[in-house]
Amino acid sequence: MPTETFNNLPTEKRERFIEESLKEFAIHNYDSASINRIIKNLGIARGSVYQYFTDKPDLWLFLKEYAENEKAIMIRSVKREEFTSFWDYYKALYEKGIDFDLEQPLCSQFLYRMGFKENSATVLPHLRSWESKAKSMFSMLVEHEKSHGEFDREISTDIMVHYLFTMSRSIADLLQSKYQIDFDENIKLGKPLFANNKEKLLKAVSELILLMEKSLNPKI
Repeated sequence: MPTETFNNLPTEKRERFIEESLKEFAIHNYDSASINRIIKNLGIARGSVYQYFTDKPDLWLFLKEYAENEKAIMIRSVKREEFTSFWDYYKALYEKGIDFDLEQPLCSQFLYRMGFKENSATVLPHLRSWESKAKSMFSMLVEHEKSHGEFDREISTDIMVHYLFTMSRSIADLLQSKYQIDFDENIKLGKPLFANNKEKLLKAVSELILLMEKSLNPKI
C-alpha cells in the first residue's frame, strides 16, 4: 500500500502517477509491465517509485484496490429498492458499468486486464479473491430474490450464483464475437473498452437478461 510520501504528494502529481501506472498495467500483463516505462513516461527518478511503494506487487495491489473502489462507488449508486423487478435492477447495474467505462476508461481497462487476461502466478491469489467477492455478492442477491419469490426456490443458491457469475462474464465474449468490439485494440488506442458501442452493449445485455430471467424466475 502507498507510503505517506505518496499520500502527501500534490493531488495533480499523485493522480498523474496513478494514471500512468493504470495505463501500463492495462496494456501489459503483470509480468511484462515495466516500472521503467512508468518512470520514463512520468519523467521522474527511479528511486521516487520506491519512496511511494515497496515494490511492483505493492503498486499493483494499490491499483487493484483503487480501480475496484472507483467502480464500487458507481455501482452502489444503483439501489435495488428503486426497481420493482430484479432484472431491471440487474440491467441498470450493467448500464452503470458502461458509464464507468466511459468516464474512467483507465480503471475499466485495468479491471478488464485483471479479470480476463491476467495469468501471472505473482498476482493469481488476488485474482481468486476478487472472484470470491463477486460470488459472495451474487449469493446475497440470490438469497434476497428467493425470499421475495423472484427466484425459483427449487434451484440451489450455489447453482444460481455460478450461473449468474458465468453469464455475467460471458458478456465480454459476446460483444467481441457478435459485434467485433476489440477490447485490446481499444486499450492500445487509448479508448474506453466499449468505445462508442453503448447501444450495442445494452441490446446484447437485454437479450441475455431475458434468457436468464426465464430460467430463474418461477413466475414465467
